[in-house]
Amino acid sequence: MNLNKKGFTLVELLSVIVILSVIVLIATNAVVPMADSARKQVLAMEANTLVTAAQTLYVQNNASGSACYTYDELINSGLIEKDDESYTGSISIEVDGSGNYSYKIWLSNGQYIVNGVSPDVTSDNVEASAESASTVCGVN
Repeated sequence: MNLNKKGFTLVELLSVIVILSVIVLIATNAVVPMADSARKQVLAMEANTLVTAAQTLYVQNNASGSACYTYDELINSGLIEKDDESYTGSISIEVDGSGNYSYKIWLSNGQYIVNGVSPDVTSDNVEASAESASTVCGVN
């Protein structure tokens, strides 16, 4: 009686499973930091977008002196289309005696925060934090 047994042994199958598990573990450890970095960059870009929207709203309102705009006010003005309910924050515009403008941004998405940073926000200015950003220009 000649039985032609073809197939894989249990040891061979377990070896393949272990190898695939190691590959998945290595890939996960490489991807997670890149995803965190991308989230920080997105929040930084959103913060810089707020500056432009706040500048436009300031001019549209014929404002003078200092002003404080919340994230919700900027959304409601129609200058920004994205309305992410997890975002909180504000931006202040200060004008000194010689007419120079300075800005400070507070923005949070529930996972990261930009806390009182001047414009040209980069991912280096974004910190991990679950707290909400100030909605009244630095006052919680």
